[in-house]
Amino acid sequence: MTTCVPEDLALLSGPDSRDLVRAALGPVEVEELTVEVEAVHHRPGFGVSAVYRVGYRHAGATVREQLVASTAEVPHLEGVATLQDGEHHVRVWRRNDDPALPGLRTATDAVVMGAWLHDLAGLGDGGQAHVSVLGYRPTRRAVLRTRCGDDVAYLKVLPARRAHRLVARHELLARAGVEAPRVLGTTKDGIVALSAMSGLPLATVIADARRRPGAVPAPEQLAAWLDTLPPEVLDLPRRPSWVDRIDFHATAARAALPGNAEEITTLEDGIGDVLAASPSGPVVPTHGDFYEANVFVADGRVRGAIDLDSLGPGAREDDLATMLGHLSVLPALAPALYGHVPELTEEWFISFAGRVDAAGLAARAAAVVVSLIAGASPDQREARLVQAQRWLRRAHEELGAHLELGAHQEMGRKR
Repeated sequence: MTTCVPEDLALLSGPDSRDLVRAALGPVEVEELTVEVEAVHHRPGFGVSAVYRVGYRHAGATVREQLVASTAEVPHLEGVATLQDGEHHVRVWRRNDDPALPGLRTATDAVVMGAWLHDLAGLGDGGQAHVSVLGYRPTRRAVLRTRCGDDVAYLKVLPARRAHRLVARHELLARAGVEAPRVLGTTKDGIVALSAMSGLPLATVIADARRRPGAVPAPEQLAAWLDTLPPEVLDLPRRPSWVDRIDFHATAARAALPGNAEEITTLEDGIGDVLAASPSGPVVPTHGDFYEANVFVADGRVRGAIDLDSLGPGAREDDLATMLGHLSVLPALAPALYGHVPELTEEWFISFAGRVDAAGLAARAAAVVVSLIAGASPDQREARLVQAQRWLRRAHEELGAHLELGAHQEMGRKR
C-alpha cells in the first residue's frame, strides 16, 4: 500500500503539477501548455490522485484533454506513463484510459453507445448518442449520462467485480418493488446501463425551496422511505460507514489541511468519545450514501434513490447523519442558492433525533463532514472543518442534556 502524505498532495496539485504533466506528455512537442487541477482524491493507504484539465497546441492544432496523475498502484497497461525521481513514483494516464476501469473508453464512445443502447433497450434511433461524464473517481468509478434522441440513460463504469455487485443490488430492490433505476444491460468490462430515475433530485428541490416550499418532502418522508428497504438487504455484505472509517477520512483531511492537523485529530477523538457514550440502534437495511443528490422526489414525496453501491446492513442513524452532514455544507458552497438550508437542516435534525439518539446522530454528521474535507476545493476545506466542529459541539450539547436528564430521573426515583 501507498501512504498518502502532504508531499504527494503538493506534488500532484501544487505548482509542480505543470512540470509533471509536461513530463508525462513525453517527447511530443507542445506549445502554450495550460494545466488546471480539476479534482483531488485521497485514499489513505492507497495514495492520492489528481485530475487535470490540460490544453496545448501541437502541430498547429489545439488539444484539450483530461489527464490523471496518481501515486496509487495500478496495473501496468499501455497508455499509463510512469514517472520516477528516486523519491516519488507517479503514474499518469488520460482519463478515458483509466487502467482500473477498462470500460471507460467504450462508455465515452458516442457512436458505440448510441448503437448499444438502441439494440439493448430501444433508446433513440441507433445513431450517435450524446455522452457527458458526470463524475469520475480515478480507479474507482465513472458516471455518465447518455442522451439518445429524447431518451436518457445513465452509465456506471466500475471494476468488473464491483459492477456485478451493483447489478445485484438494483435487482434486489426491483424484486421488492422499491423504486430505483432499473438495469438495462451490462458489459464484461464493467459498464452498467441504468434507466433514468423519475422525479427531481432532492438537491434541485432544496435549491428552489424558497419559491416552491411545498415541493420539499418532510423529514418524516425521508425516514419512511428508508423503512421500505426490504429485509433481504441485511443479507448483503456490510460496508463501513463514515464513522467506521473516521480514521481513514481524518488522515485524508490532515493531508489536505496540514496546518489544521491538530484540530482534525481533536475532532476525530471527540467523535469517538461521544459515540462511546451514546447508544447505537439495531442493524437495519440502509442505503449507505443517502444524501440530497441521490434522493429523488416528486410532489413533496420521496420517489426513490440512486447510487446503490453501498446498499446493505447498517445503522439507521448513519443514513440520517449522511443527509444532515451533506446538507450542512451546502450554504458555504453556494450561499445565494442555499442560504435557507441551515434552518432546514435544524428542522430535519430535530425530526431525525426523535427516531435515533441525538448525540450520536450529531457526532455521525460530524464524521460525514470530515469525510468531505479532503475532496473539497481548497477554498472549501476549512469551511467544512468548521462545520464538522459545529456538529461535534452539538453532539456534546445533546449528550450533556441527555446525561443531565438521566441524573434528574435517577434523583426522582430515589425520592
